[in-house]
Amino acid sequence: NEGTKDGYAKEIKDDLPEGLEYLPTNAINTAFRWKMYKQDGTETTEVKEASYIKTDYLAKINDIDNKNLLKAFDPETMTMPDYRDLKIAFKVTEPNTSDRILINKAQVSNDSDKDGKDIIDIDSTPDKWIDNEDDQDIEKVKVKYFDLALRKWVTQAIVIDNGKETVTETGHKPEDDPEEVVKVEIKEGRLNKVVVKFRYSIRVYNEGEIAGYAKEVKDYIPEGLKFVQADNPQWTQLEDGSIVTDQLKDTLLQPGEYADVEVLLTWINGKNNFGLKTNVAEISKDYNDSNTPDIDSTPNNNKPGEDDIDDAPVILTI
Repeated sequence: NEGTKDGYAKEIKDDLPEGLEYLPTNAINTAFRWKMYKQDGTETTEVKEASYIKTDYLAKINDIDNKNLLKAFDPETMTMPDYRDLKIAFKVTEPNTSDRILINKAQVSNDSDKDGKDIIDIDSTPDKWIDNEDDQDIEKVKVKYFDLALRKWVTQAIVIDNGKETVTETGHKPEDDPEEVVKVEIKEGRLNKVVVKFRYSIRVYNEGEIAGYAKEVKDYIPEGLKFVQADNPQWTQLEDGSIVTDQLKDTLLQPGEYADVEVLLTWINGKNNFGLKTNVAEISKDYNDSNTPDIDSTPNNNKPGEDDIDDAPVILTI
């Protein structure tokens, strides 16, 4: 109440924009006496028919001990105008793929003096939306999306022969798409004596608008390569042969940030174990504080084409 007379906000009106669904049975909405109305002003109990909602929660007829009466502003005794608060609960139904900004409007739709009689506001017209009047306001809502992505690439080919280790840097980068196949040649006479290892890097990106975690990363070891626990102390092998790591479980990735993990796999020596070996990794568990699902991927579904899964190829020849 910014005026010089006591009064009541007899009725408050709030519109129902597309993308926000009113919840008629929500405890907040029933407590604050909100009711739904069609565009023509008739009351309805059907959410799909409703165009706006109104409440008389602050009206004199509901007043007990003058708790709703808004006192006139006295600059000599008051540091701010007298006020009362209302609450509304909505469910957001706007798709998380939307870039649209939802605008929710509220206004005083009826007012009265301290005796409950109609009164004229000095600078506003109740129940009529007129830009720049002070008995109305808007609030904006934008739906943010959650999106973690993963890239995998080979960083090193390691050959150990007769105690001598030769490390070949591939020069590959996570943005290579597709990346070149890393090739290793084995001399036939050294078939059962040489040790060949491949070092992979796995990068998790936050490409969304919500901070979150890659709680677990899974790696599907291709036939012909094996997992050596001593080489990968932060990885665990599961019964199905895949391996998982929770190295990033406490690493909060803000939008635009990324984090890396590594895995080292070993070739299984054998005269019939040559050719292409494609190693695949994916995000198997993710999390964000709002429990928003990833916009374009499902963790742990091993589905090619999603952006939380990627592969890295190597080839061995004799």
